[in-house]
Amino acid sequence: MLRKYVRVVTRAPIALGWTLGVHFVIRIRQALMPDRWGPHVRRPTDLVGLWGRGLSKIMGIRIIRINERKGPLGDIIVSNHMGFLDIPVLLSIFPAIFVIKMEMRKVFYLGQALADHGHIFVERGNKASQRDAAIGIRKTVRNGDRLIIFPEGKASPGAERQPFKSFSFREAARQKKRIEVCVIDYLPDRKMLEWDTSVHMVPQLVSLLGRKNTDISIEFFPSEIPEDGEEAALRYQKIVQDKLNEYDRIKAEKNETSI
Repeated sequence: MLRKYVRVVTRAPIALGWTLGVHFVIRIRQALMPDRWGPHVRRPTDLVGLWGRGLSKIMGIRIIRINERKGPLGDIIVSNHMGFLDIPVLLSIFPAIFVIKMEMRKVFYLGQALADHGHIFVERGNKASQRDAAIGIRKTVRNGDRLIIFPEGKASPGAERQPFKSFSFREAARQKKRIEVCVIDYLPDRKMLEWDTSVHMVPQLVSLLGRKNTDISIEFFPSEIPEDGEEAALRYQKIVQDKLNEYDRIKAEKNETSI
């Protein structure tokens, strides 16, 4: 227990300092090259990706690649959503910007930093906010920025996934952009790291910072330009759910043989 608290008090200021440092560099770049940072220009995805790689190391995340990704990178990265740790894991591999829940926009300082980085905010159940997010997604993809989306709209630790919202898939089909899907799983038991959306994020982040290491697996699927966005959303939702069920069967078989 003591080691857990030592890790928290050690990692928390390092993580905060790293976040502030990367944001400071982004702001300096904005000041030196203002023409690059208007609403219709490319975002600092390289530095956002650097932040994700650094945060993964600070938090003791060990990324286990089930396979190696191949082929051209997707313009829109789609993943299942387990919890906060998905963000640094995905950014470690895909320098990109996120579609983020509006609650994060209200967090002191961090919310403004995320906005400066170009992330898109959306409020669940708010049609006006959803329309604004759709416009942001459309412009971001058109401008050539890579985007990471959790199409279920919320985190869930189970294998059964919520239906994938189809807008990003339809937009990829309309703009002839590539969709790349990956599947994330927390090891050895994803429910140990269940993210509770009904509880404040700070105590959950503290708990994650106190872990010695956290193993997270990721499996990649080749990127493609979908012909039919609705069909692609349904197909990939099934692929992700089937994969998580497959992981659960493998874990169950290993547990049985170890008894």
